[in-house]
Amino acid sequence: MSSFTRFLTHEALNLAVGYLAGLSASILVSRFFVRKGLVNLWGLTSKKHALSKDDYEWLMAIASYLIGLIVMIAVNYGMKRLRGQTTTTY
Repeated sequence: MSSFTRFLTHEALNLAVGYLAGLSASILVSRFFVRKGLVNLWGLTSKKHALSKDDYEWLMAIASYLIGLIVMIAVNYGMKRLRGQTTTTY
């Protein structure tokens, strides 16, 4: 396999893992919370906990960061195990 196709394969894998991490964060936040708005009468008719737009965006950013960090650590650990390198546990 040439270095160019190997590079494209690795980039496709990286983008897929990043996309799935972001998608899982979005699903996690939207499963438990909803934004206040006209659609749900400012949260009065929703069955989920309604948050303001700013709180919702902050929660989404924090969830995306944490899930992305967990996925990055898991992929790094898995790649080291695949390559046969030693992994340190704390």
